Amino acid sequence: MRRETLILTAPEKYRYEVLPIAALLLLGSLAFVHLMALPAFEDEGSQLRWVWRIIAAGEWLQPLGDGKPLEAWPLVPLVRLGFRPLIAARALHVLAGMIGAVLIYRLARQMTGRPAAFVTGVLFALCPFEVYLQRLALSDSFMCAAGIWVLLCVIRFIEKPDARQAVLLAISLVLEAFCKFPVGFFFLIAMPMALLLMPSHKRRELLRPPALRNLVGAHAPAVLLAAAVFVAAFIRVRSGHSAGFGLQDLMGIGAGRYQDIAATMGIVRPNLASELSAQLSWPVMVIGLVGLVAGAFLNDWRKRWLIVIGLLPMLGIGLFAQFWFPRYLLFTIPPLIIAAVAGWQDLSLRAGLIRVAVQLAVLALCVGFMGHQSALIIQNPLGARWSPLDRSQYIEGGGSGYGYPEAAQFLLGETNAPEMIYALDGHSAYQLLSYLPASWTHRVKPVLYGEDGRELRSDDARLENLLNHGPARIIISEGLLQGYLASTFGSANIDQIDLRQIAVFDKPGSRARLAFYAVTRR
Repeated sequence: MRRETLILTAPEKYRYEVLPIAALLLLGSLAFVHLMALPAFEDEGSQLRWVWRIIAAGEWLQPLGDGKPLEAWPLVPLVRLGFRPLIAARALHVLAGMIGAVLIYRLARQMTGRPAAFVTGVLFALCPFEVYLQRLALSDSFMCAAGIWVLLCVIRFIEKPDARQAVLLAISLVLEAFCKFPVGFFFLIAMPMALLLMPSHKRRELLRPPALRNLVGAHAPAVLLAAAVFVAAFIRVRSGHSAGFGLQDLMGIGAGRYQDIAATMGIVRPNLASELSAQLSWPVMVIGLVGLVAGAFLNDWRKRWLIVIGLLPMLGIGLFAQFWFPRYLLFTIPPLIIAAVAGWQDLSLRAGLIRVAVQLAVLALCVGFMGHQSALIIQNPLGARWSPLDRSQYIEGGGSGYGYPEAAQFLLGETNAPEMIYALDGHSAYQLLSYLPASWTHRVKPVLYGEDGRELRSDDARLENLLNHGPARIIISEGLLQGYLASTFGSANIDQIDLRQIAVFDKPGSRARLAFYAVTRR
């Protein structure tokens, strides 16, 4: 009789979850609307290069150099099936965002009631950081969704530290690492932080066998993976190669080796408050901060744990990194949303008869400000709020995707289109290919790859590749031309190249223009 009751109650339990989960999936799917509204910017072009290099040359390990294998590996079979690479990449990230909305709901559901958990899912799905980043092919969306799953697995393991939960936690930690090396290893601190903040009696239970054995086993694969990554990076450096696994970017951006990035882009160093307010708005930031303070005083260690897991990396990035991009903050936001909602739920209970009015007012303000910004990002990106750094990256700067759709139309309208279009960098060719038919794939490529597909490592070899495959053309932003000519072909070889500007394509803001140059031997 007891067994029969359990069988009947399981469907009963999940039946009530279907409607909120379906609503969150529907809300998250709105990010598919005008998916290509923002044209492919330089980082997406670089990631598409990894996909094509895997297909053309079998370079499966190349994405590991930047620590982002999942930006390329899942796309290869889709591209081979005929899907447009950029559309497929962005669609996968929207799906990751939809999954993230469901996961944050399930995580909040472990700690609070269904209405509050649903609110956290809605706020996450409407968060402008999430909306604009899941509509770009960037590893941060994958890392964010996987990070929520890690936190959910940690809570479930604490509640029931059996072998099944240990396996799920182990898988989540390894997946998180593969989303973005080495930053994904940050989530290895989730369980130690939980052990530090939880009540002593609960900690003693987890540190006794068999729970301790399962706890160690759950973390062993990710710890061994981290050790393997750092040993491999050390060996590479000792051999005279770059560290790989994203470590050069972590050191360059975080440790100050790239201090000239902001100056090169013509902007000031990013500021945490201004970057958050650009997307969330000041009212939402104030509401969130009040909720976090209230959540910190709740009689529930799990809320304080979430606050630490979110604020620790956010403040570390914003206050101590020499230079950083706003997208780095995305994975820090989900735990803070849950804690802030819980804090406001507790505050509203103290409001007596106007409890519901307080809850609805706070929710309406957050949904109104964030929903408006997210709607602009989807429908009219140029009219949305952007920080100076984001506006430079995605819209006005030399690496933005604006100008490439027009350049593609210009090519398709020419009666005598050139035999080859070369990019001097690793991304412009693939930004352009995103708007050309598949038949152009072998006519547009970086100049650093020879006719046989192999990488050309000398200045002279790249120069001959450019001049021996005419009529040829270079595509590049005007302001970057001279610097890339010198770095690609060597200063001594520039005199052998004669360039004639064919056409220019404006980017918003008049800060940069994309250009075609005809190439001949001088």
